[in-house]
Amino acid sequence: MRDHGAMVAVGVVLSAGGHHGAAHHAGVLAALATSTGWDPRSADVVVGTSAGAVMAVGLRAGLSAADLAGHYLGVPLSPEGRTISARVTTRLHVTDPNLRPPSRRPANPMLVARELFVGGRPRPMVALTGLLPEGEVDGSSLAERAEQLHPGPWPTEATWLCAVDLDNGRRTVFGRDDVETTVGPAVQASSAVPGYFAPVEIGGRRYVDGGVHSSTNADLLAPLHLDLVVVSSSKTTSPTVDGPSDGSLARAWHSRTLRREVELITARGTTVLVLQPTTTDLATRGSSDMDDATTLQVCANGRDSALARLAHPDAVAARRLLEKATPPA
Repeated sequence: MRDHGAMVAVGVVLSAGGHHGAAHHAGVLAALATSTGWDPRSADVVVGTSAGAVMAVGLRAGLSAADLAGHYLGVPLSPEGRTISARVTTRLHVTDPNLRPPSRRPANPMLVARELFVGGRPRPMVALTGLLPEGEVDGSSLAERAEQLHPGPWPTEATWLCAVDLDNGRRTVFGRDDVETTVGPAVQASSAVPGYFAPVEIGGRRYVDGGVHSSTNADLLAPLHLDLVVVSSSKTTSPTVDGPSDGSLARAWHSRTLRREVELITARGTTVLVLQPTTTDLATRGSSDMDDATTLQVCANGRDSALARLAHPDAVAARRLLEKATPPA
């Protein structure tokens, strides 16, 4: 993908993370647009997982970075943004996230054996998914809202939405793999948190949240030889003067996974810019990713931390690439 003359090829990765993840991405994308003039809607490829899948569809539907952030910050949307947002008429219906299905029967115990005895790096989240009972919460409102936001066929620009096949534990990438679907079921599948949301059946297969494989799935972009990959990651932690992490084992795991993915991409000669919350940012969040009471602050923190990161000397190369990727006015 390097044979593009003077053009700069940019990939965007939007992680899992519930309401906090979506708000974080909105702030990060707004910071990128403000600081460099680059429009995230022009990305050559967007990889979205769970909450990131929702935001990816928003970008491909035509929502600007300013409008995505405006939704969380309470800022009036542009006329274009209002028109696009008005298409969404289905109310998001997600019941109490503390509820759990009454069944205790594991969804697929064979996933545990596969992760323990099959070669390769074990994926504890996949094994845990096999042990958890199938969720029973209906996530169809996610599919309906995505279809209303982006009606019609799959986006013409590369849009890869990640899920995990519950029957074999393998990652499936809607929009890239040979699976026929539209954005609605793909977003619902990518967001189907194991043990809570019911798995989503597409083409006779059952799918759950893509974050089971990786909260970011950035490694998908390694073979493309892009000029720049921008990763907005809500489930990881940026080391700061406050300390290397927030003490969460899950966040530490996701952070290590992302580091390995970044190494795969940079080994191909691609510049990578990771924009993630600092430990100070995390301190202002609620205890659950699904707590929408703090999304305004999460969005503002994501924007401010991203602006600070973009001003750092080691982000100069990424900034220049984004500025080159911006068409002249």
